[in-house]
Amino acid sequence: MTPEILDIFSKGLKLLNLELNPQQIKQFSLYFDELENWNSRFNLISRNADDKIIINHFLDSLSIIPAFSDTVEKDIAVLDVGSGAGFPGIPLKIAKPEIVLTLLDSSRKKTEFLRHLCKKIGITADVICDRAENAAKISAYAEKYDIVVARAVAKMATTKELCFPFLNKNGALVLQLGRGVNINMENGEVMLEFNPPSEILPGKSVLKVKRKPAGFTLIELMIVVAIIGILAAIAIPKFADVLRRTKQGRTKGELGTLRSALTLYYGGMEGVMYPQDAAAIENSEGPVQTKYLDRLSEVQLGPSLHKDSGEITDFNVDDPLTDSGSWGYISARGSIFVDCTHFDTKGEYISSW
Repeated sequence: MTPEILDIFSKGLKLLNLELNPQQIKQFSLYFDELENWNSRFNLISRNADDKIIINHFLDSLSIIPAFSDTVEKDIAVLDVGSGAGFPGIPLKIAKPEIVLTLLDSSRKKTEFLRHLCKKIGITADVICDRAENAAKISAYAEKYDIVVARAVAKMATTKELCFPFLNKNGALVLQLGRGVNINMENGEVMLEFNPPSEILPGKSVLKVKRKPAGFTLIELMIVVAIIGILAAIAIPKFADVLRRTKQGRTKGELGTLRSALTLYYGGMEGVMYPQDAAAIENSEGPVQTKYLDRLSEVQLGPSLHKDSGEITDFNVDDPLTDSGSWGYISARGSIFVDCTHFDTKGEYISSW
């Protein structure tokens, strides 16, 4: 970040009534440099002048901090839905390091950037590569967050439908809106609304919304309770358990096949090296699949854990699990495993298979 760009950033912080310490300024500077470096290769954000990146991304993200003013406790769980290149989640984490941040995006290249960026600037965040509608069905994420943030809202109804399932009973959705957005609050209650300084963010507004609990008539409630009781007592547990056992058993078998293929590959290379990375295994025309595998199978763990995934993620030896529900691969050891922190139906860690 050049002195000229840093000056623009500092003036914007004053307009937002924010003070950052030198370490936080350094983190933003590293963020800026990494974003420009990766954006030149992967097109993470629209290509803009440096000052527009500062205003439209960094300051715009920080402008929602007043929505956190009534949240005094530490370790509040914050989810950034559709995080992209990390906005607004990572600027919030830098400015408010006490939050527990989760970043959600369906783009693999963007989530790889986010993991790299968090290590580079020295912050901790959970990064999920999945679609919001899928992640909301996973017990580890559903109704677990105190605040969900969403940026660049186009349709209010769609955003609420995607974000509300992540909120706990006292949670709130913080939205960044532009001009012309139709605000429909049929199932939400506005707790706070404000406009950031027009000198830097003209036409922008911020809403903090709490979900209204859905209601039933007495007859509807009796019918729902009766149906749920019958299904819960007879059909659902048995079916779900059988489905999980079947899928996990199949995945264990496919894991054994993959490990055998890697052993054969290693032998074919005269014990010199395993496949150099995940891409080499995923390549349908590469030697792993053409010589040692009939096909690359999917990880299938059951509907209550993760969606089925045929992706392979590269790990280093000491990297923590990311709980993506896909295959994990450590090229230095030729080790392939399931990247999942949950237990299987026998009570064993799935990652230990």
